[in-house]
Amino acid sequence: MAGAQVRYFKPADISGLELLTCPDAGYLFPPHFHQAYCIWLNTSGGEYYRHRGNSYILQPDSFGIIAPGEVHENQACDTLARSLVTFYLDPDLVRSIGAQLRGREVGDTEFRTDAYRDVEVLRGLVALARILRGSPSTLERESAFLEVFAALVGRYGTSGGGGADAGSESARVARVIELFHAHLAEDISLANLASQLGCTPYHLIRFFKKAVGLSPHAYLVQLRLEKAHMLMAAGMPIAEVAFATGFADQSHLTRHFKHKFGIPPGAYLRQLRQG
Repeated sequence: MAGAQVRYFKPADISGLELLTCPDAGYLFPPHFHQAYCIWLNTSGGEYYRHRGNSYILQPDSFGIIAPGEVHENQACDTLARSLVTFYLDPDLVRSIGAQLRGREVGDTEFRTDAYRDVEVLRGLVALARILRGSPSTLERESAFLEVFAALVGRYGTSGGGGADAGSESARVARVIELFHAHLAEDISLANLASQLGCTPYHLIRFFKKAVGLSPHAYLVQLRLEKAHMLMAAGMPIAEVAFATGFADQSHLTRHFKHKFGIPPGAYLRQLRQG
């Protein structure tokens, strides 16, 4: 893991977008999730990935979409070559593109987690990654982004659905996640969570892990890492980020950050500054 070739890039002129590239065929991304949509591809042999307890292969002629909060893990199919590219899109950015396409002030566009074989969109995504990192023209970068993702939203975007029935376990899962967001930096007890949901701690662990693929604690760590990632990118010092997101100290944050993102926080920040 120490030598993982994982790189991150944020286009300064497109708010809500971040790119990851990884040519390291030996690096395994462990079970994790993001609060952004992941649009990802590997044109050099494809990717093995697991989602909701099932195993799949993202073929090199396809791209995948992972919805926010969906736990997944992935590794390269080919042990010698990898051209992994991932676009992370804030849900608000997706809704904004959907609103523009439909001529509305407010959008409700969503993507569902799946793999898609669409050569035109795939080629557009590959070209877009190159343009975002290499073009000196703001107009070209913004135009290329909107053109590719307008096609993606137009073909695969759906309108948002309603909430879960308040008495269902999916509603309980949503309530746990809501409590995690509200008390992100606090020391949360399992007994307190269970009492607020009207169930036993054992039942909470069982239905939560069955629904999302991670234990409550593992999910909370992922939420904290997503928040830490956002705060660091906004310029907050790493030590302050650790305190603000519920980690014991900077080394505790660094260990978990490297496990999820493939590089330590300092290296991530240097990559953002270098562009």
